[in-house]
Amino acid sequence: MPLGGKKKHKKPSRKKSELDSALDQISDESVAAAKDEFQDLLAQAKGDTSELIRQNAEELDRRLVLLKKRKIDKEDFDFFIENQKRDLRVFVDSQPTKQQERAEKLTLRVLEIAAKVAIALI
Repeated sequence: MPLGGKKKHKKPSRKKSELDSALDQISDESVAAAKDEFQDLLAQAKGDTSELIRQNAEELDRRLVLLKKRKIDKEDFDFFIENQKRDLRVFVDSQPTKQQERAEKLTLRVLEIAAKVAIALI
C-alpha cells in the first residue's frame, strides 16, 4: 500500500475511439507525423475549458469518422473545414493576447492538420 494507507487507483484504460482506430490504419509515412500531432492536439482540444474549442474538436472527430465511413464526401468535409476556420478565426482574434496562441493551436491548427490527415483516411 502507498504511503498514508490509501489505495492507489489505477487510471481506467482508455478505449480507442472510432477515429483513433481509423487513424491507426494510416500507413503513409509522410502523414505519420501530422497524424501524431493531430491526435495530441485533438485530445487537448477535447479537454479544453473553452466550450467552443471542445465542440469544434468533437464535431471534427465526428466528421472524420463520417468521411472514413464514406457517409460524407471529401468536398463536404472540406466545406466544413473552411467554415470552421472562418468562424474560429473570429474566436481566436477575440481572445486575450496571451491566450490567442493556444486557441489558434487547438482550433485552426487542428483543422489544418485534419485536412491533411483526411486525405489518407479516404
